[in-house]
Amino acid sequence: MKVQIGNATLYLGDCMDVLPTLAKVDAVITDPPYGKVKGDFDNEWTNRRGMLPDAERWIDAIVPTMKPNATLWWFAWPSLAGRIEERIAQRLNVLAHIVWTKPTAQGNKCRKEFLRAPMPVTERILMAEHYGADNMAKGEATYSAKCDELRGFVFEPLRAYLVGERDRAGFTTRKVAEAYQQRTGSRTVTGMAGHWFERVQWTLPTAETYEWLRSLFGGDHLRREYEDLRSEYEDLRRFFDCRSGDQFSDVWSFAAPTFNHGHPTEKPVGLMSYIVRLSVRENGTALDPFMGSGTTGVAAIQLGRKFIGIEREPKYFDIACKRIEQAVAQGQLFEPESTKQMQEAMF
Repeated sequence: MKVQIGNATLYLGDCMDVLPTLAKVDAVITDPPYGKVKGDFDNEWTNRRGMLPDAERWIDAIVPTMKPNATLWWFAWPSLAGRIEERIAQRLNVLAHIVWTKPTAQGNKCRKEFLRAPMPVTERILMAEHYGADNMAKGEATYSAKCDELRGFVFEPLRAYLVGERDRAGFTTRKVAEAYQQRTGSRTVTGMAGHWFERVQWTLPTAETYEWLRSLFGGDHLRREYEDLRSEYEDLRRFFDCRSGDQFSDVWSFAAPTFNHGHPTEKPVGLMSYIVRLSVRENGTALDPFMGSGTTGVAAIQLGRKFIGIEREPKYFDIACKRIEQAVAQGQLFEPESTKQMQEAMF
């Protein structure tokens, strides 16, 4: 079943059935089940490790939904985070292993003298991107390099423009490199010119270098303004909007939700808003294949983003629909400038 609520598209069903039908998204933000959710999942694994084969299937299904510059955020139980990270790394480049500290009443009230190991008061969030999302490394006989080739080079429109202007001016990369050697006074022909025209470790030239290329090519070549190129470059690269006042390290502190809507692993809206704002541009789309009670969707709608959610438990799907309907009715609240504002906001 599919329900449209404003800019939120919600599916009642199994994500393995729905994911292959979706268009590509800007970020996947999700907290898969780890055997704690009351419902059908309880009967599928005898222990937490039992979900690892399913996690591999989920990863394989999620990766094709990600745009070349998309980000994956995967919540993981601490004891399984390392094994999940290893599996994600087979398909994606893991950028961060974030420790979310979340003091709980249970932790504060426990009888410390009865503990046999430190009480877990943290959760892990794994952040990943496509291999080669910010550049390209062709020629590697690895699975990740093959994924890059099939996926296509993220910055190909810009690279193709520079190559086209180079060819139109009658130059080769070697000739540009020789001219750059004379310009810099280097004793050898530098390979830097290759980075402007080839896929291997491609780099956008600096403004100064672009003006030099203009003068080298002469005539009416390289007519696009540099700021236009730079703007397109920022649009193509993976989005990450970290601001002054944000929790910029890999240790985050967000309190657990003050009000629970009935889901045992519900996340605070402030935390999910932070992740959405970090990785989804305005009017971009966030996907949660394990939507639960819809917190990711609430955060996305409140920040003016689009949302796709999938949930197979009817009870939680209904809760998510109601919460997202309320968020749509309220409209975009505001875009917090920092995580401090997110923590203080009354969501």
